[in-house]
Amino acid sequence: MSIVSFWFFVFVATVLLVYYSTPFRARWFVLLIASTVFFYLNGGWTLYAMFIAQTLLAWGGSLLINKYESSKNDKLKNRTALVVIAVEIAALVLMKESSFFIINANIITRLINPSSNISYLGWIAPLGMSYYTLMLISYTTNVLWGKAESQKNPLKLMLYAGFFLQMVSGPFTCYEKISAQLYEGHKFNLREFQFGLQRLLWGLFKKLVIAERLAIIVTTIYDGELEGTWTPTGTYIIIGAFAYVFQLYTDFSGCMDIVLGVAQMFGIKLPENFRTPFYSTNLSEFWRRWHITLGLWLKDYMMYPVQKALTTKFGKAAKKKFGRVWGKNVILYASMLATWFGIGFWHGGSWKYICASGLFFFVMIVGGLLLEPVFSRLTKLLRIDTEAWSWTLFARLRTACLFTLSVSFGRALSLSDGLKMWSRVFELNPWIFVDGSLYRLGLDRLDFWMMIFGLALIYIISQYQQKGSVREIVARQNLVFRWVLYLGLFIAVLLFGMYGEGYNPADFIYGGF
Repeated sequence: MSIVSFWFFVFVATVLLVYYSTPFRARWFVLLIASTVFFYLNGGWTLYAMFIAQTLLAWGGSLLINKYESSKNDKLKNRTALVVIAVEIAALVLMKESSFFIINANIITRLINPSSNISYLGWIAPLGMSYYTLMLISYTTNVLWGKAESQKNPLKLMLYAGFFLQMVSGPFTCYEKISAQLYEGHKFNLREFQFGLQRLLWGLFKKLVIAERLAIIVTTIYDGELEGTWTPTGTYIIIGAFAYVFQLYTDFSGCMDIVLGVAQMFGIKLPENFRTPFYSTNLSEFWRRWHITLGLWLKDYMMYPVQKALTTKFGKAAKKKFGRVWGKNVILYASMLATWFGIGFWHGGSWKYICASGLFFFVMIVGGLLLEPVFSRLTKLLRIDTEAWSWTLFARLRTACLFTLSVSFGRALSLSDGLKMWSRVFELNPWIFVDGSLYRLGLDRLDFWMMIFGLALIYIISQYQQKGSVREIVARQNLVFRWVLYLGLFIAVLLFGMYGEGYNPADFIYGGF
């Protein structure tokens, strides 16, 4: 059941009605039942059983951790946490990313025996497994670290890990920060309900009016290359890469707007996952603004623990070999390498994702840090004012182009196909913007103008988002202006959204990660 389908909105309306009609102390149970139904409709009982098993493992493990904490048995406490986390990771890898290991194992074994072949498992992962598994790991880890109390009721832990709105594309949440909102029950608040409805509508506009049109361009260029129907060159490759990045952004941030908007209608405030990423002046900042909750999770539960472990084990040897400053940097870069590999692997068990969403960024970010003294000298030599607006604009465009170049490989069939495609980028043909050739990409004139209008609207709203909440700004305007704005957005979705009989909107991209 897609979250942009008619039946999803019927489902949400029914759950809202039941939720606000139920006594406060039982409202968490309404959300649990709704999450169970949503999970069943999107996978069936067999896959839901996998989710239950993983949740019960984390629940039982956290109780044991508390027990060993009380008896001051740190050895068993740490071992219990290690076993729970290892099993959770193993389940995720087996169900979702086992093909990565099988492909690489086949490459190695065929060097010895060309006829050898390891078969793929062909298992189907439960809905949202990439999300709820990491949330259960963070819960277990926080109980171990004393940041969270272990949940005595396994059903409540099931609600935390399997809250239906987070199962599509996140966001990731910390148990100690979200649990109270899920369990306490909320009074109906008209202002919060209206704000949630507005955000839901904005998310639908991003997805149905903009992302779905961009998807047609991306599919035409990239799948045309894969199917051999045509070979895009130069300008088409650049258009395809930027169209894919804008599709990715409007699709994923649109999904987040829908999810956070519906959650706000229940009185629940989920964490933000985007903060105008295209205003970033470097790649590190970009990733702090893009998929924020994944970045925070990987920092807290991967980068810092790896850095701490490496410092404990190799810190003295690294300082002795490389010196105090470089010894610390070697440890830092090693932990960053592990983190960026993890980001790429989470996006998909293949080298194209590991490189496109991970290692490319590691190389560019660490390269930038290593070359910082050179850049500083050049800046002084050329008398560049880095506080000037023109420099900020250049830095933003440079960052957007580097991000686009990297993630575009994730849309290609493989790394080699991506390289072949970009090798033809210099065969430019600027006349396609005036000779009508753009219409071979699958959109007519109206579709192009609607897409451009939508992207321009996102840019304008992003400008206001730098100053604060756009919904708060709109709420302070006159009644007539507000309603003209709301109705205009609603009519745009109704008239220009890509849906209808015989049309199924594409699945949210990050739902497949």
